[in-house]
Amino acid sequence: MIPMLILYTLQRFNIISISDSNLLKIKTTLHKILVFVLLLVLTTTQALNNPVNETPKVFQIIKNDKVIGTIDMNMKISGDSIIYISKSNINAKMILTFEIIGKEKAIFKNGVLIFSSVYRKLNNKVKADHSIARQGNYYSLNHNNKTELLDIKSIEQNLITLYFKEPKGIDSIYCDNQNEMIQIKCLGHGKYKVDISKGKYNIFFYQDGKCVKVEAVSPLFTVTLIPAA
Repeated sequence: MIPMLILYTLQRFNIISISDSNLLKIKTTLHKILVFVLLLVLTTTQALNNPVNETPKVFQIIKNDKVIGTIDMNMKISGDSIIYISKSNINAKMILTFEIIGKEKAIFKNGVLIFSSVYRKLNNKVKADHSIARQGNYYSLNHNNKTELLDIKSIEQNLITLYFKEPKGIDSIYCDNQNEMIQIKCLGHGKYKVDISKGKYNIFFYQDGKCVKVEAVSPLFTVTLIPAA
């Protein structure tokens, strides 16, 4: 509106002379500029009202006193939403050499999980690729181009959140690999055990509410995760 008022004022006092066809082009251009400026102002205002706080973390994966991989994690807080992203790369050699690449993402809104996804590849073979999304009071699982409902009404925490905060007062969390709620047991002195499946479990260690170590135990091998300095 303001650019058009300026244009009409210049014409009114014969400061400039513009034909009808050129005037239409100018009007269209000014309209586009005005829309762009309004979008820029709205985007900037939204960003100022909802500043993004990021907390990056890197865990080293250690086996037999040797670093065999890393897990890069990031927690972003924006308004009432929290986004967790995890990327892992592991190279381990037992009888055979294993290369594991993993990606995880979880989005919480107002303290409730609304979306999460898991992707894992072992030696160039995809072993996991699925996601869940909140649908009303339930969650839908998307896997192999199929969708099914999970008998879970609400998820307040999943495994990835344990790397950022101590699960005080929590007795169950969602495990994306198993697509189900699993038990978490407090062992005292900042230690928590998470039974993932038969013979496979993690023990999380906390100091002042921060995760300082994770012991991941499985039938194949045991590794320790330590925050990188």
